[in-house]
Amino acid sequence: MVQVTAGPRSDMPAEGVTEVTFSTWPWQHWAKERPSAVALSFGGQQFSWAELADRVEEYAQGLVEQGLKRDQLVAAVAPNSVSLIWLLLATLRAGGRYVGLNPRLSQKELSAQLAQLECDFIWYPAKSGMDVGSGQALPTRLQLLPPQAPRLVPVTWQPSRAATLTMTSGSTGQPKAVVHNAQSHLASAAGLLQWMIFEPEDNWLLSLPLFHISGMAIVWRWLYRGAQLVIESSQGLEQDLQTVTHASLVPTQLQRLLASSQTSPLTLKRVLLGGAVIPVSLTEQARQAGIECWCGYGMTEMASTVTAKLADSSAGVGAILPGRKLMLKDGEVLVKGRTLAMGYYRNRTVFPLCDEEWFATKDLADWHDEELFIRGRKDNMFIAGGENIQPEEIEKVLLAHPEVHQVFVLPVEDTEYGQRPVAVVATTSELDARLEGELGDYMKQQVMGFRRPVKYFSLPSHLSAGGIKISRRQLAQWLAEQ
Repeated sequence: MVQVTAGPRSDMPAEGVTEVTFSTWPWQHWAKERPSAVALSFGGQQFSWAELADRVEEYAQGLVEQGLKRDQLVAAVAPNSVSLIWLLLATLRAGGRYVGLNPRLSQKELSAQLAQLECDFIWYPAKSGMDVGSGQALPTRLQLLPPQAPRLVPVTWQPSRAATLTMTSGSTGQPKAVVHNAQSHLASAAGLLQWMIFEPEDNWLLSLPLFHISGMAIVWRWLYRGAQLVIESSQGLEQDLQTVTHASLVPTQLQRLLASSQTSPLTLKRVLLGGAVIPVSLTEQARQAGIECWCGYGMTEMASTVTAKLADSSAGVGAILPGRKLMLKDGEVLVKGRTLAMGYYRNRTVFPLCDEEWFATKDLADWHDEELFIRGRKDNMFIAGGENIQPEEIEKVLLAHPEVHQVFVLPVEDTEYGQRPVAVVATTSELDARLEGELGDYMKQQVMGFRRPVKYFSLPSHLSAGGIKISRRQLAQWLAEQ
């Protein structure tokens, strides 16, 4: 059993600005400290911190006027937009709790999540064509409007109160609603920004969905540092990235950006990568373009990033960030610390994450040379011919092939061996007989027999378009139909 607390390795950057302490809402803090500094940019418009604080106050009064009370739950079903930021901040200011739901969910999935959450209110854009079907009545719809008459919002800054819910199911299983308070969100931001430089003059693009913890974490880093948040525009990600200093991306987004940057110069200084295995060739290409790439390991229950490092040739995920603690028990990662969630939300109640002091992540890892190496998930492992197969280990090998930029290894039933691995891949060129044969020959040189995929499938586009993490459960269901 190995327990490790936060402490940067000798090759980590120097720690940044002293930790900020908030005695009031973060946007009100910055409205006092830096009132005229730009806080929010979208579609050619800008709001200073003073203007932002005033607008949030108006919208919060409007929500109270519509009946929103302390601890009531507001579900937002919408893609990222400036309105979504206003709604999030105004909901918190009014004492409510915010949960973002993926607008690309099917009607059946959306109905199930709304029923599970028992939301008090719902918000969605006017032109969204919202319809949950099945005859289910929607919660009361909120409007994002100032009040008809000015009113007092009788809610004070209490960072320990439940603030946000984020749906998560990892890569398998049914979704759970993870509850965080402002305290854990800010601790998450503070720890990362002690290592990864993000100055008040910088701006971070909201490039990941707000219904995912990685998107929510961008907002709290912005609030913690008092810098500038840029909302993605209708012009597209590549265009927006020309004007920002920081972004959170998945490897495929960075890959497309670097391909397009051959004709357009980049202003990015730092990128935080996540969501998939990260090829060394990709981060090296980014470094040559002047972009400092960071990678790490995180989860919804820990308010995003737990370990981090400057991307290098090592397959590890870095050292533990300040504010977190990590322990390996029988190879499984256990975590705790200031960023740990309050619990899971069920039946309008927040239940503790676990009965123990440490939260068991179901992630398997090793610790080498002061760096954590993730081996995969306990619930992804399967047995082929009596041998334990960890899909993530095979995926890392396949991802090193120049034609492969995304891969998932899954088991299929086999009468002789019990189960055998197959690979679902996204490839640069068409996955035809030639490429499948080439991948087969490549894997013969790389891994032993039981670990080699017996079949290759192209990653279906409808499963790769819904969010930043592809569900292995949904992939398995799709594979069973093939």
